[in-house]
Amino acid sequence: MMTTGDILDRVEGAIASCLPGESSREWLERTAGSACDIEDFAQIDRFTEPGRDLLARGGKRWRPLVMVLTGRALGGGEGAIPFTPLVELPHNGSLIIDDIEDNSVERRGKPAVHLLYGTDLSINAGNLLYFQPTWIIDRSDLPAERKALLFSGYCEDLRRLHLGQGLDIWWHSNHDRVPPLEEYMQMCRFKTGSLARMAGRFGFLLAGKSREESLEYARVWEDIGVGFQIADDITNLATGNPGKDRGDDIVEGKKSLPVILHYARSPETRTELSRCFAEARERGIAGGKDAVERAIGLIEASGSLDGAEGIGRELLESAADRLRTLLPPCGDRDTLTGMVEGFLKKRA
Repeated sequence: MMTTGDILDRVEGAIASCLPGESSREWLERTAGSACDIEDFAQIDRFTEPGRDLLARGGKRWRPLVMVLTGRALGGGEGAIPFTPLVELPHNGSLIIDDIEDNSVERRGKPAVHLLYGTDLSINAGNLLYFQPTWIIDRSDLPAERKALLFSGYCEDLRRLHLGQGLDIWWHSNHDRVPPLEEYMQMCRFKTGSLARMAGRFGFLLAGKSREESLEYARVWEDIGVGFQIADDITNLATGNPGKDRGDDIVEGKKSLPVILHYARSPETRTELSRCFAEARERGIAGGKDAVERAIGLIEASGSLDGAEGIGRELLESAADRLRTLLPPCGDRDTLTGMVEGFLKKRA
């Protein structure tokens, strides 16, 4: 049986097949669905390079792993591997678009790709990553009914992803708007939970399970995606996420969970915290470090980082218990629950 490392190597191969290092006629016609009158493939490489660049920088690849290990736990073997670009490519496409919308300067330890290749090419490359992997479903030998379930699920979760991103943008663009906790959780279910949901759902569907069974399992991974987002929110303010500056969420005006909890716990500091946000936004990450640190100090003093951690921990622990119920006892189930436990330790 393949090890996790072997699976991840195969996932990289599936990604490379979907978006190869160099374009070719075969790749172009497979993508376009018909013969194409183009001879100069180098020009295609120029506008697909932002996507290849970001994918080559790595990433955790935990969503593809969820899909494959779920399918294998249910008796589907490694049959999900060729389908893993369906969750990894749109994730990377969303990061490209997200960095443009947030005016981010860094991603995975390097300059954001729109700063390297231009905003126009990067928007196009990010959008292409949303649609590019769907040919995998088209060209598979799955029954038509199963293909329809995959297409329907893919479209639904990408719609959800953009609803979540829209809410997130609106909140950090509308500086006086502090969403209630329930709206924040729904935003996370849309924005971060959607692709985790897709990974779990597709693992079930590719193992031959029913739509109803797949949706029950998908809800577990949606919760895990929310827990991952909460851990990310906390890490951003506590230590800084890898490849990003500590507190860049404050510079971007993000209404993350610790910020929302702080406004509820310490409403008397609202004016002061808003002033820190405005100063950080105006001066940027380089010039606004003092404002960022003052904001983080206020949030820590109210216990809001610990409060957010408690919410995330409860969500992830519940999800891990449900994973143990929905999957048969096996090493792959243990690996998946271990992954969730790793998210629980993310702040540390």
